[in-house]
Amino acid sequence: MAKLLKTPSTALTPVPAVLVTAGTMESSAVTTLAWVGTICSEPPMISISVRPERWLHHFIVEGGAFVVNVVDTAHARALDLCGSVSGRDTDKWELSALTREQGTATAVPLVTECPINIECVVRQTLHLGSHDMFIGEVVAVHLERRVQAGGRALDPVCYVSGQYWKLGDLIGPMGFSRK
Repeated sequence: MAKLLKTPSTALTPVPAVLVTAGTMESSAVTTLAWVGTICSEPPMISISVRPERWLHHFIVEGGAFVVNVVDTAHARALDLCGSVSGRDTDKWELSALTREQGTATAVPLVTECPINIECVVRQTLHLGSHDMFIGEVVAVHLERRVQAGGRALDPVCYVSGQYWKLGDLIGPMGFSRK
């Protein structure tokens, strides 16, 4: 099958679309990010990439922590709203009707409506060009009971080339090819 040769770009797709929060219960930012990923298992770490001009960036630098809030498809509208307006001009919490909930390991609020909240403390910041990458050590994970076992109960939102998608059918568990 012939393939097209493209110029270098961020072609990795699909990726999770999540809400990231930073700040405190009194003053915080919430925004939509798709440049998020697991980068280490021991200790558990997640990276997020944020443009320095984003309102969220200031809160992460100032507070040294962030929360990755995994959104399910029931809250895709709130996810989109939080990525469509600036927090400098708009109260995204009010606009999207999302609820702040105090984290247990950081001062950063969790998004109550999200079935998974991952509290992270910034361990390193890399200035890469258009984005700064924050490497966060996971210090607490909050899971709704229904998603503890994983699978279809989670129903996460994926980002693919400017569009939001939901996951399809299960192919098999890890290692199914060896059975």
